[in-house]
Amino acid sequence: MTKLGKIALAAALLLTPGNLDLAQSLDQASAKKRAIADLKEVAYAGNVNAQVQLGVIYLTGDGVAKDDAEAVKWLRKAADQDSPLAERYLAEMYFKGRGVPADNAEAAKWLRLAAEQGDAESEHNLAVLYTEGQGVPRNLKEAANWMRKAADQNFAAGQQGMGVLYENGDGVRPDPTEAAMWYRKAVDQNYVPAMNNLALLMATSKESSIRNPQAAIALATKAVAAGTNPDYLDTLAAAYFADGQNDKAVETEEKALTRDPENDSYKKAMQKYLAGTHGNR
Repeated sequence: MTKLGKIALAAALLLTPGNLDLAQSLDQASAKKRAIADLKEVAYAGNVNAQVQLGVIYLTGDGVAKDDAEAVKWLRKAADQDSPLAERYLAEMYFKGRGVPADNAEAAKWLRLAAEQGDAESEHNLAVLYTEGQGVPRNLKEAANWMRKAADQNFAAGQQGMGVLYENGDGVRPDPTEAAMWYRKAVDQNYVPAMNNLALLMATSKESSIRNPQAAIALATKAVAAGTNPDYLDTLAAAYFADGQNDKAVETEEKALTRDPENDSYKKAMQKYLAGTHGNR
């Protein structure tokens, strides 16, 4: 069975704030200082966007010394003004224990506030919390509720999550056809984890309308080319095996084991593929 991924660090936290017009010349440092000084003035005046940007600047150390506590201060000011982006970022700080003591319950509180304002990434992340019982009681029906909200906003990770829930029957009735439909929506957005999940489903499903080993090979090959997760190689091996290409299954599983030698699931798959190969000789 596939599993929901862990909560991902909001990508924007790792990026230079896009709205800061910082000079790209020899006096870049000086220009950056002036830009940050101007930003602080606007942030102190209560501008929410400036407060979020300033929080990210302190988090990344872009033009200032990294200071998680200062980042939290500015993100909290924006979050207190109901900025869903600031609420999501502040939740991440509590998850990671950056600038504040780690506190999953406090993180979930801020994440919920962002999700209730329709922030798709927060809806997805809150759903993951409910599947894992982090900061909230484990509740798969509530997880499905929030995951669907994210998916309905065309958020690829939310569509992937709905596929997982339907495939595993978590919070919804098991339905591989529905799972495949949601995975395809995410695949259409080139979301690599969904490529992997759909490929595995097509390789292993007993439903004739879903099972398609050759299509699974093509999709898993695309996932392997796009990502470094050894699970993608494991899926490609399963697709080869489903298609009767046992030698290629063994060869591909060996690559997965090279990346993760202690993975028991990979080892069991290799034993199965080797037995299948020997049986064909």
